[in-house]
Amino acid sequence: MRRNTNPLRCEHVFKLLISLSSSPKAITELQLETRISPAAFYNTVIPSLKELELVEETYEQGKHNSVKRIIKITEKGRKLIETLMEIWSTAIIE
Repeated sequence: MRRNTNPLRCEHVFKLLISLSSSPKAITELQLETRISPAAFYNTVIPSLKELELVEETYEQGKHNSVKRIIKITEKGRKLIETLMEIWSTAIIE
């Protein structure tokens, strides 16, 4: 059961999973690329997608002893985006 009060928007899921389908990305890069508002992105979208097991988060050593949060699509997330792309392409053709 989701605990946050903001709804997860389908367009955010689609944008984020499409962006991650080519490669994992640093969380800040992903937020800028998808142009999802920072509040929604960090407080709703990422936590919800992690809870749904569509993405996973790892940490890497960054510059100047910082830690980079890396977001990666899971197999479950990849299957979802493939299904959404099939639906999308069918809707466009018809």
